[in-house]
Amino acid sequence: MKVVKQGDEREVPRGVVGGAEISQATAGATNIYMGRFRVPAGARSRPHFHAECESAVYMLSGHLRVRWGDSLQESVELEPGDLVYVPPRETHVLENLSPTEPSEYVVARDAPHEDSVEVPWAEDPAGPGA
Repeated sequence: MKVVKQGDEREVPRGVVGGAEISQATAGATNIYMGRFRVPAGARSRPHFHAECESAVYMLSGHLRVRWGDSLQESVELEPGDLVYVPPRETHVLENLSPTEPSEYVVARDAPHEDSVEVPWAEDPAGPGA
């Protein structure tokens, strides 16, 4: 058994802020990853996908717009209590809709490590800095 306490936040490769996590690095996990993340007020992630794993997300607070697809053409808005399934290799972007409040969520994956690949070639219909 291993308990991981909420610790220092850090920016993760896809442009959101990470906190405590259960992973291979922190707990010796071999088949699971779970972490808590925050998208600052008015911020958005970079286009990315998770290469070799499925993800399940639980919204804790705030409101996010998720855009996905090869050209980020699909979108849905999330609120606290929503659950989301993200298949492997699904390009997506997270956007915090509030100019004043952060959004927080928990993600679980069937891989023991952070598995994020940035997609700089994804078209962003909102344009840079939107």
